[in-house]
Amino acid sequence: MKTKSIWGRPPTRLYNLIQLAEHEFPNGFSTCIVGCSDGKFVFPFARKGHSVTGYEVDKSALYGAEKEFPVFTKNGHIPYNGRTTLEPFPTEKRTYKGCIEKVKIEQLSDLVKIEERNFYACPPNEKFDVVFTSCSYQYSLNAAKTLKEKTNIIQEIVSDGGLLYIDYMLAIDEIDYTLYPVNKYLRKGQMVQFFDSEHWDILHIRENNTLSFEYAHTEHPYHHYHRFGYILAKKRQR
Repeated sequence: MKTKSIWGRPPTRLYNLIQLAEHEFPNGFSTCIVGCSDGKFVFPFARKGHSVTGYEVDKSALYGAEKEFPVFTKNGHIPYNGRTTLEPFPTEKRTYKGCIEKVKIEQLSDLVKIEERNFYACPPNEKFDVVFTSCSYQYSLNAAKTLKEKTNIIQEIVSDGGLLYIDYMLAIDEIDYTLYPVNKYLRKGQMVQFFDSEHWDILHIRENNTLSFEYAHTEHPYHHYHRFGYILAKKRQR
């Protein structure tokens, strides 16, 4: 039985990463998801038979919860209006399942290991062939660490010859350090500077100039915009 994420479907580029990893590691590979949410990024790997270790600090994502969800009709995108805050939608309480329960429902316990862990404060002492994270840099819990420090920590768990994929949020206004503090939001061209050419090959990097629309969701009950970047790198053999 397949489960669904409250955060919607994973991006197409995640499935492209899986295809690349299957080509790079035809005999199988280990995967680490930093910030595994409610399983959104875990199950695309595990359903194809790949072992996955996921780290998450949000108890509601791990164990499920009852939360307030916005109630609205998806009636098209609202034009971006600078710093103006849109009116929040009314909310209703809904219960959703966490990642750990979903692993059992999908009968994938033999492939998936999920840990409640603040990854950047306490990284694991093991390495993985494929490491993926989506927006874990934005967690306020780790705001004291610089973006370079967070990148170095996640780079350390990638095995030689392994793949590292990072989805990250860029500042919409690069000179606004109040709404977009430097330890949570990257500036354009910054991420690539964290990968030294001696140890890493950049396979792909994209930083969007256009904004990505996102519908209202739990903990953010109004339509809003983000600006994303993503990088795919391969660690050189030593």
